[in-house]
Amino acid sequence: MTIQAPFDDAEPTSHERVFRVYQAVEELGPGIHPMWRIIESTKYTKSTVHRILTAGVRADAFVHPKQGHYGLTRGRLATPTEGLSDSTVMDDGVLYRELSLLQRQTAQVVMVFSAVLIGGTGTRLCLHSNMAKRADFQAALARCTPQVRDRLSLAPLHADAAGLVIQAYLDDVPASSFTREIRAEGHALTQAPVPGWEMLAAPLFRGRTVTGALAVLGLPTQIQRHRHSYVPALMQTAARMSRRSEGAAAMSMAAA
Repeated sequence: MTIQAPFDDAEPTSHERVFRVYQAVEELGPGIHPMWRIIESTKYTKSTVHRILTAGVRADAFVHPKQGHYGLTRGRLATPTEGLSDSTVMDDGVLYRELSLLQRQTAQVVMVFSAVLIGGTGTRLCLHSNMAKRADFQAALARCTPQVRDRLSLAPLHADAAGLVIQAYLDDVPASSFTREIRAEGHALTQAPVPGWEMLAAPLFRGRTVTGALAVLGLPTQIQRHRHSYVPALMQTAARMSRRSEGAAAMSMAAA
């Protein structure tokens, strides 16, 4: 008599591998992710993951803005990214450590955005996110329409706190009581694109030039209850990232 192995122990088919890689990228959240994180999530070999990602780029399912980094297309996110104000000049490992530290300090979702200042309308683009084990946020994100998920990844500067803190420090933006308040406080709080969540954000700089934003996303009750501790943690992390970005840019210019 032949005993058939349980389904869970069966070798995954090529189709199952494709779906698992796509799922892994989606679970990593909005933004662009290094391939090693996708490999770590799927447990597949580097060659298998690379082959699937490459095919996905050709099929417009993934974007590949720089070597070794991939993200979901999500409509407008497929736009070329040559115009990014790169707030992540620092080493990826350093960036992830900073995001992980802030996530542990707040126990909330953490995202970093880059300013995209092309044409008449500036936007902010999510580069990286750390959702840790916030299953409630992942569930809320899964319930969102594709349009809402797109807005979390890419949105006009006026759409939420991440964009507003960038906009407040642009030289060509007329001063207003709102921008003066953001500059005085050093951060902004608005509704997040995901319904039922709020976004607390602080700007990122290279020298005196604003290049992006760092944001903490949480439920309104959590943000209001712990804002007194979230704001210092957020602003201290943003300040460290800005200093590292400026230092990395200086070293890059010296080596050129």
